[in-house]
Amino acid sequence: MTGVDDGATVEFFGVPGVGKSTLARRASERLAATRTVTEPTYELAHEVSTASRYRGKGRYAASALARRPRRALEAARLIAATDQPSRRALGKLAFNWLYVDGAVGSRPQGELRVLDQGLVQAVWSVGLGAARDRTPELCRLAVEALSRSGPALVVLVDADPETVRDRLADRSGGDTRLEPDEDSVRTAFALERRMERRLREEVADAPTVDVLRVENESRADLEDGVADVCDRAASLR
Repeated sequence: MTGVDDGATVEFFGVPGVGKSTLARRASERLAATRTVTEPTYELAHEVSTASRYRGKGRYAASALARRPRRALEAARLIAATDQPSRRALGKLAFNWLYVDGAVGSRPQGELRVLDQGLVQAVWSVGLGAARDRTPELCRLAVEALSRSGPALVVLVDADPETVRDRLADRSGGDTRLEPDEDSVRTAFALERRMERRLREEVADAPTVDVLRVENESRADLEDGVADVCDRAASLR
């Protein structure tokens, strides 16, 4: 994989509680020793005020609309067709898609952009509450967007469902879209598996986009996963 500007994108995908943000952060810190790394989704979620967070997400969403309005409208149409449980949920999902699409599309030249919540994760979020499934079409749009941004790696993060339930239950303030009960977690994993199959089908026709699966069940898994991500990311130039 090579990009004309020597930059690349790495995004993480998995159900809430598998440790996407932890893996992304650790990998970014290690990669920053040899490359210029940006982490827009992590920074907006963890390192700025609420007001700054919404302003930053709004700028990315506006850039997605301005850069590729047809793609933005197609995504909005597909999300609207999923028949979400409320207009508020629909609006949040559409905005989140635009925000992440903007973060992917506005990658600075020559930099490695690491997203702990990327476009594939945005598709999963849409699918979780959908009465009508549009994840195949949205996966296609996600892979197309990643492919246009240059070399890209989608990291599939996995852990045991029981471990995920325990991690979700320990989160302060219930800060998650997924309830820590057996049925909810089972549904979340089933959707993740369906999306992985579709994602691999789409990536097969996108030579600049690669997929890597890592386990994050234990501390040893975490360290191995970080090493695997860094090794694979080293080739994204």
